[in-house]
Amino acid sequence: MIDSANEAPAGPTRRSFLTLGLGLALSGLAGPTLAAGPASAAKAPPRTAQPPSVYLLRGFAGVFSTGIDQIDEALRASGIRSHIGSHLGWHSVADTILERHAAGEDGPVVLIGHSLGANAVISVAEVLEHERVDVRYLASFAATAPDPLPGNIDRVVNFYFSEGGWGRPLVPGPRFRGRLENRDFAGYRDVGHFNIDKQPALQSEVVKNTLQVLRQG
Repeated sequence: MIDSANEAPAGPTRRSFLTLGLGLALSGLAGPTLAAGPASAAKAPPRTAQPPSVYLLRGFAGVFSTGIDQIDEALRASGIRSHIGSHLGWHSVADTILERHAAGEDGPVVLIGHSLGANAVISVAEVLEHERVDVRYLASFAATAPDPLPGNIDRVVNFYFSEGGWGRPLVPGPRFRGRLENRDFAGYRDVGHFNIDKQPALQSEVVKNTLQVLRQG
């Protein structure tokens, strides 16, 4: 698991698709043999709703994305189990989500990132799409070199700069059918790549959107 106290950094290889064992162990699952018939069929435990988790990724060196930490703190104060880490650990985040999904935990997935972390949350979504796991909401602050959006994201809000800043608009990939909102902050005085994630109004918006998505289940 990824958390603020103990990140699990990993190499920057993109799209490392971990092969997960999605089957459950068969030992001990078979029911008792009936007196006048064959053993009852083995059944996997039903999937149950779990507390939602939100995954946040910082940008370069983890020192320029303190606004991501502030969003994390606001979510935790609202009772949301959030997890924060480095953009370098994006595939560990993907692995954690897939492990939870394989274990029957189907809580909504929310991804939030800044700068290189914004690129990275899209990479996480790409891995999840490969395993048919949906992302309910993705918030991106000033992504520097984002991939096209995969088809498993319901809603995306991206804060970027068309000029005078460092952050690109997001574009839908061929399978994307969700809602995409690119918000251009070019020309906004005193707002740039290194502090767009620290804008209180944007932080509040992302927290509000996250809580709204999670309440919907």
